[in-house]
Amino acid sequence: MSKRRFGKFWLILGVLLLAVIGLLATQLRRVDHVSEASATTTFELEIPFNRFKQIMVRKNATRAIVAHGGMELVSQSIQGLNVDMSKEDRPILNALRGRSKTELDATRMLTVRFTNPDIDAQELTLRQQADIDSDRMHVETKSVAEQGEIKDYQTTLTAEPAEGDATRVTLQTAMKIQVDVAKLFVSVADTRVNASAESAVNQQKAALTEFVLQHADQAIVLPDLFGGGDKAE
Repeated sequence: MSKRRFGKFWLILGVLLLAVIGLLATQLRRVDHVSEASATTTFELEIPFNRFKQIMVRKNATRAIVAHGGMELVSQSIQGLNVDMSKEDRPILNALRGRSKTELDATRMLTVRFTNPDIDAQELTLRQQADIDSDRMHVETKSVAEQGEIKDYQTTLTAEPAEGDATRVTLQTAMKIQVDVAKLFVSVADTRVNASAESAVNQQKAALTEFVLQHADQAIVLPDLFGGGDKAE
């Protein structure tokens, strides 16, 4: 190989090495990346919808579900409550028999503390809106502001009667998490956040199932006044 060709070879090799180094430097540069994920599950519980609704309204389901999601319920307060009893002919008897036709709209503020050390957030404030009718329950819980790396967090629960005297429940969790990560590993961060959403919705399913079945055999479901920790505002 002539000296000219030898020099050209090293020049090309040097340019290629610089390009590779530059590419690696770009890919290893840390960036603030927002990962978005959501997960949904639908299942049925072998319990009549009216009974399910009675348990969810009268017992503190929120505390039980939150505890299974890597969080601890710090406080909850009632912000608004609307009760429509216009469809009731025998409200007391229907309530005792678990056949209430009362429609309920309620808004609560929740404060939760994360027990998961991987989440960079101390406490998160959530607004929970519940719409409960004779044949449908819909509860949406959403963060009211960013906290730490959590940019948005939302869960929804929808329940309605199913065939065979059962209740069909749909749970959904959605989140936006900001992570400080090397650009090369953005997809890895997205995968981890997706796994967190899947884990959260599965934990909520397990907690809800356990909670409802715990109270299913009670002859009369007595209320936990203000959810065992609520206060009216």
